[in-house]
This record gives sequence, C-alpha cells and structure tokens, in this order.
Amino acid sequence: MKVPARLVVIGGGPAGLFAALSACSVLKASSFPAVVTVLERNARLGLKLLATGSGQCNITQNASPEEMATHYGDKSRFLLPALKACPPSQVMDRFSAWNLPLVIRGDGKVFPRSLRARDVLDTLQEQCIKAKVEFQRDSRVSALIRENDSFHISIENGTTLVADAVIIATGGLSYPTTGSTGDGYALAKSLGHTIITPHAALTGVYTPQSTLGNLSGISFTPAGLTILTGPEKGRYWSGPLLITHTGISGPLVLNNSRYLTSGDEVSLCFLPHEDGTLRTPLEMESLLKRLIANQGSLQLQTVLHQLDLPKAFISWVLQESGVDGGHKAAEVGKKQLAPIAQALVATRLSVSLKGCLEKAMATAGGVALSEVNRKTMQSQLVEGLYFAGEVLDIDGDTGGYNLQAAWSTGWAAGQAAAVSISTALPK
Repeated sequence: MKVPARLVVIGGGPAGLFAALSACSVLKASSFPAVVTVLERNARLGLKLLATGSGQCNITQNASPEEMATHYGDKSRFLLPALKACPPSQVMDRFSAWNLPLVIRGDGKVFPRSLRARDVLDTLQEQCIKAKVEFQRDSRVSALIRENDSFHISIENGTTLVADAVIIATGGLSYPTTGSTGDGYALAKSLGHTIITPHAALTGVYTPQSTLGNLSGISFTPAGLTILTGPEKGRYWSGPLLITHTGISGPLVLNNSRYLTSGDEVSLCFLPHEDGTLRTPLEMESLLKRLIANQGSLQLQTVLHQLDLPKAFISWVLQESGVDGGHKAAEVGKKQLAPIAQALVATRLSVSLKGCLEKAMATAGGVALSEVNRKTMQSQLVEGLYFAGEVLDIDGDTGGYNLQAAWSTGWAAGQAAAVSISTALPK
C-alpha cells in the first residue's frame, strides 16, 4: 500500500498552526489522502503566542487589508496579497465559528472576550485535532534536505521524516526562551536562501549616555523622532513616546525600532506641531520669544510651564541647558534660549539595542522576500518549500499586526502547499 502524501509544518506557533489548518481545509475539500504533520521543538505548542499582548492576545486589528498593509514598514507591497486572501475579517469570522468569542475595542484591536491568550491557543489546537493534524513535540529539526522531489527532515531525537512539501514557520529570534532561536533561518540558508540579518523590532531602546532616564514614566503625545546617522538617516516619525528608566519606548519607538541599530544618533522633538510635523529649534526659539515678550516679568520656568509639558521635564530641560529657571523671563538672552529650544525639539541621543532581542516583541530581518512568492509563500528557489510568519523578513507595528501577518502568510502557505501535493501526486 502506498504511503500517503505528507506535508510537514516546522513550528507549532500561530503561523504554523494556521498553515496546518489551511492545508487540511484544501485536502478535505479535494478528498486527497495526505498527512499534515506539525513538528514542534518544545514540549508544548505556541509558547510565544501565550505571551502576546501581555497574555491577553491581541489577535488582529479590525481594518481592511489595505489599511493593515501600511503597518509593516517597507514590506506592505509583499504582504498585501496574503492580507487580501486572508484578511482580518476572515480571521475574526474563523475564530468566532470555532466558538471563541471576540471583542473589538474602540481603537480597533481585537481580543478574545476572555482576554486569555490560552483560549486562543486551545482553540487552534482543538481545531487541529478535529482536522486530524499530527503533532510531534520535542522534535527540533536539525537538517532539511531536498532529494529526489522529496524533503528529508532530520530530527534531533534521531528520527527522519520524508515529506512532499514543507512549510517553515519557526518564528524569529525574539523571546528565545519560547524556542524562537533562529532555527528556521539556518534551515532556509542550507537550501540556498538569503537571510536578512535578524535584529530586534517592536522594542524600546537604551540611551546609555543620557540623563532622560531620570524622567522614567513620563510620556509625550505626540513626540517626534528623527534618525540622524546610519543607513536609515533622515527617516522621521511622530507618535506617543514613553521615557523609561533605561531609555525610550512607546509606540513611536516600538513601531520604528526596526530601522534602528546600536550606535545610531537620533533626535527627539518633544513639542511637534499639531499636525505631527516636527518643530525646528528656530521655530521653537521664536515661540519662546513671543511668550516672553508678553510675560517678561514672570519667572522663566513659569513661562515654560505654559507649553503644557510635564513640570519635571521642564526642570530637566533647564538643567540640561544650564539655565536658571528662577530668573525673570525678560532677562533671558538668545544664548540661553537657543539651548532650551534645542532641548525641547531636537534633543540628540545615542541609542543602543544591545540585549533587546531577549525582550523584543518581534524580529526584523529573516528570509529575503525577493526569494519568496508573495501570493503563495513558496520559495522561488526550492519547489515545495514554503514560509510563514516571523521567519520571513516581515515585522509589523504593535497592535495585532504581527499576528495578522502570521495568520495571513500561514493561510497562504497552507493553501498553496496542499494544492501542490494534491495536484502533483496521484490520488
């Protein structure tokens, strides 16, 4: 009796489980006899999924594919076909049909009603069991070889599997304690794929040479950030900023940390224009002069407090500028105003990402997208090889975008892989 066709998914996280379910739906519809096997290196599935959204699991955003695509940096064009094929609405409908009640918050973030990531993982596992997905836990893949139209998969426990198609969904490098240690990069590279150097994304950064940490807990909505040096020099954004005891964070930094590297110099604008554009030091100086012209008899610190910025921050600005805020505002000259304006809208910092991968919510870098079909997630180099999730050079903003990328790329890879084995092999 001929052995049934086999599709192997390497990685039992959200992308891998969704890919397995997607493949099963195709195989069931075509009545094609095949085995879908998920290999998970850990004793348990979905460890990183349990940590998402602080354990509450922000599943996706209630948005159109086109709107979603704008939240993946420069990777929107690649991801859009997968987002259209499996949009947030379909993800929500699917989980609802699987009896997982959802709630959509006012900001568009979608969560399980229970606010428990465990319920999302349990739902995925239950559906995989119903679909007769085969799980092999404690099965870390050590080698992946393409030979005679099949894949030979070596597992550390000494066993070997032969598969007709393989989906690599091993995640990235962030949160290595959950098993995300870059296994998929090594497997892809062994088959000829280019790996864009992985680095931390969705992370706060350190500012080791700055005294800003003394203002830990203070936030600014909005603020501006400009990259002054390095490969991404000239990029700038505005958004909510949070000062931490070791550096800077908040959506402004988290969503753009993908572009930062250790040693980069950045500029922070704590008082941008209302439309989000960044105010220059000269513009800030002119504003200060106008305020002082009308209230010159007041103390300088009193005038600065009218900028609607935290008092502790104003004290820090004055200290950094070497100006006594107790002086009458009218007595402050241009030489003293210039450093104040600079500190308010162009504070220069050196950032470090050393150690950030251990706490980063996502990994930037990974399998080069130029070597992957953006509609099917199939390798352009190796027939029958597919990729899904964070192993790809894709990372999204905070707010459910990375999980949506996992669902969409997993669904696309599962569909295409199942179609490929069911049409290539006789029933």
